[in-house]
Amino acid sequence: MSSLAMLSNLDTLNTLALLAVVFIGLPHGAMDGALAVHFGWMKRPLFASTFLITYVGLAAVVVFLWSINPVVSFVAFLAISVYHFGRGDSTSTQTGREVVESLARGGLVIGGISHFHPAEADAVFSALVGSTTTGVWLFLDAVVALTAVCLVESMLFKQRGERSRFLIEMSFLTVVFITLPPLAGFAVYFCLVHSMRHFSAMRGVLQATVSTLRITQTTVVFSLLTWAFGLLVFAQRTASVGVEPALLQVVFIGLAALTVPHMLLIDGWLNRVESSAPANDA
Repeated sequence: MSSLAMLSNLDTLNTLALLAVVFIGLPHGAMDGALAVHFGWMKRPLFASTFLITYVGLAAVVVFLWSINPVVSFVAFLAISVYHFGRGDSTSTQTGREVVESLARGGLVIGGISHFHPAEADAVFSALVGSTTTGVWLFLDAVVALTAVCLVESMLFKQRGERSRFLIEMSFLTVVFITLPPLAGFAVYFCLVHSMRHFSAMRGVLQATVSTLRITQTTVVFSLLTWAFGLLVFAQRTASVGVEPALLQVVFIGLAALTVPHMLLIDGWLNRVESSAPANDA
């Protein structure tokens, strides 16, 4: 309770940052419904039911595991976020180089935001895990070290023009993360960089098979369902921990829960389908 009480003084900027993540950032994951339409799953009742049950079930498992061991669950969430964020931003096409660049980009987001504002970040971590954050910081220290190595490696294998663009973007994000408090810095990245790139990439994937109207419909429906469920949980948590801590918990635990099925779909299934497409065409 004491760690949660530390967040009772969240200022307007942090509250707006959390709301931006909810209403601007989270809908990018709601496009997973349109991706299910793209794969043809929603045309078949069995496939549609399997997709929805699996998606919701995986999210529920994450919440359950978080309730059992929040520290390990949070560290696991940070780990997959490093790769997922980085892979969505990476411009490298060779497998080995893509992994290195993904770790560099994602590591800057997760490790950078935390280490640029350790006191504020630790208050957030304490509210989310409800116990000592030593294990979280040990992981983040490792992330920072790995990020430094991968940043240098990425600079070395990129060509001059691409290297310049990479350096400019990394420098811009570093300034943002240093200047803004952690929640606001994360919101800027999640909403304006990661989500916008995802929207753009998904339009390229979906435009040939799914109409703009259908994409909009499924995204809105999935977003509304997510918000409605989150509102119910938020109302329940507010009664016990207060408005700001409840908002923080609902946003980030909910984000963790949705990231797992989202990542499996985007970085797993979609990547596998796209990788096999040229061979199938041959």
